Amino acid sequence: MLFRVDTWREGWLSLRRAHKDRRARKHLRQLAWLVLVPFLCLAYIGWIVGQRLIFVVPVLLVIFGWKAWSHHKKEGSLSLLPPHKPLYRVLTSQEQAGFRQYFADMALIYAVMLDRAGSETYLRNKVLPEGVEVTTRRVHLDLLKSRGLWDRMAQCDREAMMMPDGQWNPGWIEQLLMGFEPLRLMRWILRVDFHLPVVGRQLRFDYKLANEIVRAPGKLYDGKELITVSQMETAQRAAESYYNRCIAERIFRGDAEAANEESSRIAASVANLYRNKQHEDLVLGVKLVSETSSQELEWATMVSRRRMGFFHWTMIALERGTPPEPPYKFQP
Repeated sequence: MLFRVDTWREGWLSLRRAHKDRRARKHLRQLAWLVLVPFLCLAYIGWIVGQRLIFVVPVLLVIFGWKAWSHHKKEGSLSLLPPHKPLYRVLTSQEQAGFRQYFADMALIYAVMLDRAGSETYLRNKVLPEGVEVTTRRVHLDLLKSRGLWDRMAQCDREAMMMPDGQWNPGWIEQLLMGFEPLRLMRWILRVDFHLPVVGRQLRFDYKLANEIVRAPGKLYDGKELITVSQMETAQRAAESYYNRCIAERIFRGDAEAANEESSRIAASVANLYRNKQHEDLVLGVKLVSETSSQELEWATMVSRRRMGFFHWTMIALERGTPPEPPYKFQP
């Protein structure tokens, strides 16, 4: 957590809101404690060494080991109660390996497409020195072919990747940006990223998210774990909270159309309930939902809806036990 760039970016956002939001102050206290713990551990070790109490360490290890063993034995003890039925289907090792392979392949396709979009944006806005050769297209094609993904991609995506460098349409590039959200979620599902902030703290997309995978695709394939369905459900509920709040605010402002009169009444009630409530309303960046611009609000609504839909589809696929078959299509 300490070495994540997002940890410090989120800390900066909380610092900017700390004077008017108790939630931001709580987050800063948690961050300060997170920073302090390693130093406390080092100070304790230094004290033990200074007092020549090294013999205490083996005793502590024995105590913690005995506690862990006792806890494991207790969990495995006989019980007259019926076994607890899991809420979600537990994947077999073979099924989990299959889903890991699928998500890793899809994440690599998304990373390559988005990295190419970043290169196209750069070429469109910058004038390259004379004699400089752009090799982005060739590098991406070689990577996809080396991983056996080229023949499993959708035809339309292959045609886009075959276009010469600098020839992508600006409208197509802008449309691709929504693909950052599935890439971010797949990185989390594959445990490349061990923390997934809420939508309000992840409204901006960075091309480094994709370029990092292109440079080191092994990050997607080296692990063995998948995020649990329970954790996905928690993340989906958080995204749903943001979506409901944002869509209510958009309807109240007249930026979105309500399905019926009842929906319009509920949206107005929610918007009025949280208006200017610095300690209660959801936050987008450093502003409350009620304070943000219509454009930012629309973007947050799209991102939260995309996150909800992705987790909904993923949980259905995991429950079914089989990942989709090729061709794999990039879907922003």
